[in-house]
Formats: sequence, structure tokens, C-alpha cells
Amino acid sequence: MAPPSRATAFLTLCTLLLRAQTPAQGVVIRTHSYTPPSTILHAESNLVEAGLTVRDSRGRAVGGLHAPDFEVLDNGVPQRITAFSEVRPDGKPSVAATAPDSGKPSETVPAANVPPPERKFVTFFFDDFHMGIGEMSFVKQAARAFIAKGLKPSDKMSIVTTSGQGDLDFTNDAKLFAGKLDRLSPHNRYVVPSYCGVSPIDSYIFLHNLDGQIAEEAIGAAVPCAGCSGQDTPQACRAKAIPIAQQAASSAWEQLQAQSLDTLAALGFAAKRLSEVNGTRILVLTSSGFLLRPGVQPELANFIDGAVRWNIVVHAIGAQGLEARMGGLKDSLRHALFLLPLENITNGTGGHFFKDNNDIAGDMELAADPEVAYLLAFNPGSRDGKFHTLKIRFKSKRGDSIQFRPGYFSRADESEKALSARVPLDDAVFSKQSLHDVPATVALGAGQPKDGTEGTIPVSIGITVDVNRLQFTTANGRHMQQIVFLMTLLDANGNFVTGKESIMELALTDEKLASLKKDGLKAIATLHAPAGIYQVRTIVREGMKGGLTASTSAVELRRK
Repeated sequence: MAPPSRATAFLTLCTLLLRAQTPAQGVVIRTHSYTPPSTILHAESNLVEAGLTVRDSRGRAVGGLHAPDFEVLDNGVPQRITAFSEVRPDGKPSVAATAPDSGKPSETVPAANVPPPERKFVTFFFDDFHMGIGEMSFVKQAARAFIAKGLKPSDKMSIVTTSGQGDLDFTNDAKLFAGKLDRLSPHNRYVVPSYCGVSPIDSYIFLHNLDGQIAEEAIGAAVPCAGCSGQDTPQACRAKAIPIAQQAASSAWEQLQAQSLDTLAALGFAAKRLSEVNGTRILVLTSSGFLLRPGVQPELANFIDGAVRWNIVVHAIGAQGLEARMGGLKDSLRHALFLLPLENITNGTGGHFFKDNNDIAGDMELAADPEVAYLLAFNPGSRDGKFHTLKIRFKSKRGDSIQFRPGYFSRADESEKALSARVPLDDAVFSKQSLHDVPATVALGAGQPKDGTEGTIPVSIGITVDVNRLQFTTANGRHMQQIVFLMTLLDANGNFVTGKESIMELALTDEKLASLKKDGLKAIATLHAPAGIYQVRTIVREGMKGGLTASTSAVELRRK
């Protein structure tokens, strides 16, 4: 089967969003068929496991560290590390977990339970809107060197570009990958300059008041277009030039911003495709950098939030390598502004930013396959069903950096004492208990058989949640929540017939939250079954406290 095109994937996502009747921005929906497990298992351990990689200033993984070298903070609260292992690429622990003899009583930490190595999926993202011919040639040569070292049979790679030209879906065929790589080329969209303006980057700096000297240069460039007469004083002529400089700078910045938003949209497509595979998910972003307006950029925050939810680590590689740059303060500022989004992306997803290095092939290898990593575990106490921020740092000062996931969702406590509020979804399907923790209403509608449904009759199930009574956690200026909708059909004897589950990951702006508070959060599913009398069992769970709403409605499906 041919991989879905970017347009097809986008239309599919839009269809799901429209069916949920919620704003597209800030809502990610996953819908799948539901089948209850034959045996329901309850976790008895509250351990949280976190993987991390330590890198030196060149981006190389650092081994030989131990549990006492680190400290962990969960929502700002220090945690005791209860298990720790150093892991090599084969997935096996490589060193003991205890610290070397330092003259102090040793702290014995058992080895962490290292899972078997997962299949690795690596997406190489080429920002061909922001790379010139020389830079593109440079990174292509590096990628060839990387794949020449060989791939593990189970690992797969893909290519995504900003322009969409040259994309390749996941493959372990090195020859196919190399062929696609050879055909990549820059697709720069040059900014149309103004006669009375300065360079695009200086236009950005002028508009956002980031450097006084550059601002004066922009105003000076606009003086010839200001219509100054011999009678105008220098101050009067400068005053006439300022609005012209602002107009010229705004035109350049709007063009630059459009290119940057296109890059973020393409990155979102790459992350969405990665989210659909089962295994370790890595996105390697190769770019010379791009510009975003200062402050919180919603599109950037949305991408980072999605990568965190989908367990995607993003590494960035500066495509310009160790280029010769002028050492002035203005040039340093210009360069830093272009690289800032790459730093924000890697910091927000637990990745690493490889820059100022001509060995890009080595950077790619380090990003995709670190030589050594660590796995630690800690017990934060009872599960609370909330999002937790995670911080891992060295106990003593070091020059190395640590990559780790910035947070996790704590599964709600499923003990019998919390049954009325946090009963597991699978248990709730067959329970006759009505729960009302989440404010929600259910509407049903039966239809008639259509071609291709084998004579089964559709039943439409609509659920509306009152968002005003939901709690949210805030991260990166967004209101975060997870809502699970489980809609099932049981026969007259209570046996399972069919079902669907939808998971909505919410990362809402203030405006979107206000809209949902007014209209409600709505989800619709259609189930099919032969004619007969059924019970529609609907369950809604919110992620902050694990609260549940469950109800049962009778429905008769019959042909007219």
C-alpha cells in the first residue's frame, strides 16, 4: 500500500477534528476500534521509569555515571532513585549501578528493569526552505556517510522536507534512501527586499527592538524615501523616515514569518507520521535555522506539546556546520536569533542541538544511535492521573548536558478505594454502575443499513462535555487535559458486540478554551450491529483526576 500523501493525511486529520466538533488548533484526536481484554490487569507498582542521555560539549554520549551522580525532581519535589542502569545500544545494562568508592558509605541502587530494545524509527527532516546549495550538499554528504555505516535490519528511516518534495516513508532499504537523498535540493523562497529597507534579519531586529544600532541603520536606509527637503532638520527627516522603515521591515518580516510557519507545519506532519509507528521515535531536524517572533509562538508550542505527548525526541543539527562568521556583536545576535527555535525544540522534547561542527555525519549517528544511555526509576507515591513535570540534573557541577523527557502523565490510582471516581475503563464497560464525575450528556440516533455494511444498522452516539466544570493544567501558555471517550454496544445479555475509543489530547489557547466553554466539547461515533435490542454503554474519563462518567441507554435497531 502506498504511503498516505501529506494532503491525504491532513484531510484525514481535519475530518476527525470536524467530527469531534472542536477547534482544530490545540486538539489532537486518536480514534480506534475497541475490544475489551479477556483479562484485566491492574498495575501494582507506582514506579516511574525515565530514560536519559548525558552528552559532552561535542554531543558525544558520556558513560560511566551512577545513580548518586543525579537527582530527580517530580513537580519540583526531590525523588529517591530506586533503580538505575547504564544501557548500551544492544539494550543490555553495561555497568553496576552503585557509585565508585569515594570514602563515603556507598549507596546501593538495584539495576533498573531494562526493556528489550525497541525497533527504531528515525525521521530525517531537511528544512530545504532555509538551506542554500552549499549547506544542502553538506548535509546530503553527511547523510550518505551515515547510511553507509549500515542499518540494523529492524530499524527504519524516513525523509521529510519543508517543501514536501523528496519525502520518503519509512524504509530500511539503504539504496532507496540514498536515491531519494541524491535528488534533494534547496527550495529557498527569497524575501523581496525594499529599496528603502535593510536585510530581512535586520528588519526583524528593528521591528522587535532588539538592537539600537541596527534600528538606527534601518531608519537611515529609509531616509532617501522619506521625501525630506532642505528645510527639514535632521530630527524632522528622521521622524519622516521611521514609518517608512517600519513599513519596509514589516514587509520583509511577513515574508520571513510565512516561511518559518511552513517549516513548523511540515515538522508537525513529520511528528504525526512518527506517532503512528510502534517503537522508539526520533526526529532529526537539519536546518540552518529560521525566525519566529519573540515570546511564546503558539505554533511552536503546539509542535513541542505534540512531540512530548507522542514520545518523540527531536534532535537538531545546524546545517551550516563550523562556518566562518564575523565575530561582532551584531553578527552574533543575527546568528543566535536564527538558531533559537532549534534550541527551544530540542530543549522542549529532551533532544540535543548539534551545532558549530563540520562532522555532521557523526552528529547524525550520535542523534539516531547514542553509544550509551541511562535508565532510572523512582516512586513518586500514589498515581493521581495528572501531568507531572520532570527534571533530572547533576548533583555536582559538570560541563555535560542531560537529555530527558520533560514530563509524563501519571495514571490514575485504580485501587478499590477509588473505584467510584477512578474505576478502569475496561471494568466500567461491563459495570451497571452510573458515574457522574465528568459533566457529560449522551444523545443517540439510529439509522438504516447502507451498501458495504453487510446489512448492519448504524447507531450514532454523541457525547457533549461541559468544559466549564473541567480542571486543566497549564504548560507553555496552553491549558492541558486528556479526555477519553469509550462508546460500546452490548447485547441484551450484557455481552460485548462492538465499540470505539477516542482519545482527545487538549492543549488549548485561552481563546479556544473560551470557545469550548461556550459550545461544549463534543464527540461523535457511529457503531454498526444487526437488528435487535442493545445497551449503549458510554464512558468518559478526564485526565487530571481520572474522574469518570458512565451511563447506559437502551436502543432498538430495526429495519424500516
